[in-house]
Amino acid sequence: MVELYKNIRLKREQLGMSQDELAGMVGYTSRTSIAKIERGKVDLPQSKIEIFAQALHTTPAALLGWEQ
Repeated sequence: MVELYKNIRLKREQLGMSQDELAGMVGYTSRTSIAKIERGKVDLPQSKIEIFAQALHTTPAALLGWEQ
């Protein structure tokens, strides 16, 4: 799962997206939630992984490190 959190941050940075922007896109109210997720402090349910993948223009499998 650690790969997931690293990939969320990497993809967000590649897109030039701030933590605030991503938070708004996935239904969180502040960047603090995104910061915690990127540090691996929060476990994401499958439904949230799919929402993150959509917001980051990728697939859940890519975020999980299952595809290159």
